Amino acid sequence: MRGQFTQNILLLLIINFLIKPIYVLFVDAEVQNQVGVEAYGVYFALFSFCFVFQILLDMGLVTYNSKQLSQDRSAGSRYFADIMGTKVLLTVAFLATLMVVGWLLGYPRHYFPLLLGLGVVMILQSYFVFLRSNFSALGEFRTEAWLSALDKFCMLLVIGYIVYFTTSITIPTFIMGQVGSLVLAVVVGMILLGRRFRLGLSFSWARSVSLLKAAWPFALTFILMILYTRIDAVMLERLLDDKGRAAGIYATGYRLLDAVNMIGYYFSILLIPMFAKLLGDGADLRPLTQTALGLLLTIATIVTALCWCYAPDIMHFIYDDVSVENVQVFRWLIFGFWFLSLSYLFGSMIAASGELRAFNFMLVAGIVVNWGLNLWLIPTKGALGAAIATAFTQGTVFMGQAFLAINKFELRFSVSYVLKAILFVGTSVAVVGWISSGLSFLWILEFVICGILLLGVSFLLGILRLTWTD
Repeated sequence: MRGQFTQNILLLLIINFLIKPIYVLFVDAEVQNQVGVEAYGVYFALFSFCFVFQILLDMGLVTYNSKQLSQDRSAGSRYFADIMGTKVLLTVAFLATLMVVGWLLGYPRHYFPLLLGLGVVMILQSYFVFLRSNFSALGEFRTEAWLSALDKFCMLLVIGYIVYFTTSITIPTFIMGQVGSLVLAVVVGMILLGRRFRLGLSFSWARSVSLLKAAWPFALTFILMILYTRIDAVMLERLLDDKGRAAGIYATGYRLLDAVNMIGYYFSILLIPMFAKLLGDGADLRPLTQTALGLLLTIATIVTALCWCYAPDIMHFIYDDVSVENVQVFRWLIFGFWFLSLSYLFGSMIAASGELRAFNFMLVAGIVVNWGLNLWLIPTKGALGAAIATAFTQGTVFMGQAFLAINKFELRFSVSYVLKAILFVGTSVAVVGWISSGLSFLWILEFVICGILLLGVSFLLGILRLTWTD
């Protein structure tokens, strides 16, 4: 399974690195440049608000489906029909919740059309993610890899055309572009999945209740993760009376965090069904764990070191209006990214086992840390305070997840491996710091040189090992 994982994670990352960074850097960021920091800040705060309630569209069903279908691949049609029927009911509940909670929070009247549009975006994304989860659960990781970038590819074409070939773009137009792109992606996903098993729709209150009960532990995990990863922008918009400016500044860094965060997320897409299959067969998790850890540690460390040291260059390359605060926010968010990335590995193991009680208690601790820090730091430090809170929260949650997984699955790492990992992290920081401050080449060239050098260091230390066969 290690060889299968290596081949498919590299394909997944290559495809997405070809598409998503282009969308983030040249389309999404350009939208903010054109509409302005405040207007985009309001959009980003509302997007984060909708994201908080996105769990109502899923309720853990995607992770549950991935775990169950990977262990019984003949039940695809039955699972699909039951889950789709349940998701239709959840869709109605989601839209109603957005409107009611938005009203209770005192959102102005002109926010509600944006909330409705963003709600539709979330709904389509939820259905697309569910469709994709079936391919990974069936072991068709290559199809999942190609589909993973389809939505952003469609947005690149549709919204990119609006941004660069029409007179102007507005936030409502931006949202409609996302809706149209996601409709195309969902249609393609349905066509492809329909060739694997019969698609249907089954409405049964009893079956829906049974499914939701079975998926509830996964839903609770997702709810808790959302409450400490997406609440920052909502709190910025609510706690500060600055017309969305702080949320807009935070969005400049969070957009890039979202872009690189796909690394860990795609690891989890492959690892959850793989770990579930190994656990179902009673097989050893350690070989796959070590292969995934080596890849993830290498990528996360290199990305974090490069983005920290070259933060001013990256921000000025992407945005028209960049302040010291923008750079500081990005640096703190990318610092938290290192912990967030490694969390995906240990979190995937725990999710695949289905035993989430202790994991969820640990996430509650993360929420307490995050909300407490936000309430303390945002009023005085604004967007920077939210970024600092995020970084500390990610570190806390990572240590908790690692502790739980290592003890639960009796994972053991040799002292020499741990020392090599520490040496690699230290070397990465030193090399990138020295090159970024000591050389005077074009910064992009220095960026590439650093990345290549550090890949070589990881190979030499034995951290990165690409296993092509099982």
